[in-house]
Amino acid sequence: MKINKNNIGIYMLYIYPVIFYQFYHYISINVTIAKLLFFAMISGLIIYLLPSLFKIKRKSKYEVPFRLLLLTIIFSMFSSLLFWGQDIILSFRATAPYLGLIYFFLLMKVKPEKEQLERIAFLFCFVYIILWCYGMLKAPQVIFSSDPDAGIDDSRGIFRLSLEGKGFLVLGFFIAVNKYVYERNAKWMMCFVFLFTIIILQVARQMILFSFLISVVFLLRKTKWLWIIVALTTLVIIVNGINININDDSLISRLIYISTKQLQDHNTGDENVRLLEYQYFLTSYSKNLFTDIFGNGVPHVESLYGHKEVNIKELFAYFLSDVGYAEVFIRFGFIGLFLYILMFFRAAKQSVSADVVYAKMFIIYIACVSVTSSWIFKDIIPICISFYLLEMDSLNRVNKLKYQHS
Repeated sequence: MKINKNNIGIYMLYIYPVIFYQFYHYISINVTIAKLLFFAMISGLIIYLLPSLFKIKRKSKYEVPFRLLLLTIIFSMFSSLLFWGQDIILSFRATAPYLGLIYFFLLMKVKPEKEQLERIAFLFCFVYIILWCYGMLKAPQVIFSSDPDAGIDDSRGIFRLSLEGKGFLVLGFFIAVNKYVYERNAKWMMCFVFLFTIIILQVARQMILFSFLISVVFLLRKTKWLWIIVALTTLVIIVNGINININDDSLISRLIYISTKQLQDHNTGDENVRLLEYQYFLTSYSKNLFTDIFGNGVPHVESLYGHKEVNIKELFAYFLSDVGYAEVFIRFGFIGLFLYILMFFRAAKQSVSADVVYAKMFIIYIACVSVTSSWIFKDIIPICISFYLLEMDSLNRVNKLKYQHS
């Protein structure tokens, strides 16, 4: 296929994730070149999509909230200038990763079919798996990281790589679960079992828990007796898990130990650090009512505003990346937080076609894991894909109703 103005959007659907992830922060790729390509892509796409950003469409569930969210993010750069003295250039450099949601508008302009987006999802799902396997083979040598000097954490019984693209792994898992239920083909069962095994090996507890729970709810939603078994099994694990004596260094044992230790600390009166983080960031961070409503913007490490955030990390060991919704509030205010919650709520309530339930599952997953992490920003590309599929499904249903009544 030759590249021309008619198909450049299709190519960008595949190129965008690679550049957005800055080539997965592979240490042999020049960081400056990767960042320049990233900034150029974000700027170029905003210019390319600018005419379509101002088209008002009726019956839209998500395009209008996405547009308002984009404007909120852009406006937050001026909050950083007005209230924190951070210049616009530094603000753009810091904010660019949060502008990744323009992928949604690229999808709305190109309008790819569901099957093509599933191919993209599986492509980047298996790219992630291949790179993860390579990184694990090389560990403890750092291969993929924005900070190679940081090393690799192995406190949970296995190396935890700092590798972009985990969202595609979960989205691919949900697609496989959905296709198994929809088609009843054994190959999809093998696929989702394999992908869930890889998910477990990421040793991210929220990722494992919510991908498991959401898929189980979907698989067993019409089987009451299986629900009883799952509920009883879960109850036994919860009751007995508190008293589990960890005698080995296995992966599962480490995860159980960390979880039960946190539960015991909470029961003995020790405050959960994430609750303290939420309390601090929601009540003590912003300067005034204006920044509460419109956000403070994103700090750059080279500015005084950036130094403030570094000081918070050093003094209190509080990290916005631990509290996703608090980060939305700090960066983009009540408006940004309201828009995200609105879209999550609409997705959870939306009735969808049987073959795209995975998009709804993924958004519910993101809504859950973002309570204790910043996947709401890190997984923005699969989030955009999911919202696009939900938008198209909603519009198709509206058009069918119009046709039936005409």
